[in-house]
Formats: sequence, structure tokens, C-alpha cells
Amino acid sequence: MLSEFRKANRLQLKGREIFEIQPVILGGSPTDPDNKTALTRQEHIQAVNYWNHYIKQLRKNQANDEAGHRQQ
Repeated sequence: MLSEFRKANRLQLKGREIFEIQPVILGGSPTDPDNKTALTRQEHIQAVNYWNHYIKQLRKNQANDEAGHRQQ
């Protein structure tokens, strides 16, 4: 769990934020320590922006696919 990850990586986490490498919404594990990394605040912001853009594109593509199937 998250607290176990923090305990195991206390020194590495100083001044950093825990981030899930693969978002849970995309199948990433919320509890697997291998799906966690420690990022600086700036790295965290960049990673969140990347994944938000990626997920937005997935949803847009899915909506376009569904609209195309309805027209057929």
C-alpha cells in the first residue's frame, strides 16, 4: 500500500510526490509498489498534464468511433 511504499522509500521521497506510473483508469495498480515513482513537483505537473491529454484523446477517439458506428 501507499504507506508501505513511503516507509520503504522515505529518503528518496523527501521533497517529492508519489505518482502512479500507469494511471488506475488505464489499468495501473493502485497498490503495486512497481507502479509508483517519486517525482519532483514540476515532474509531477508534467506527468499529470501528459496523462490528462492522453486520456482526453482516448475519450475523444472512443466518442468518434461510437458516433461512426451509429451512422452505419
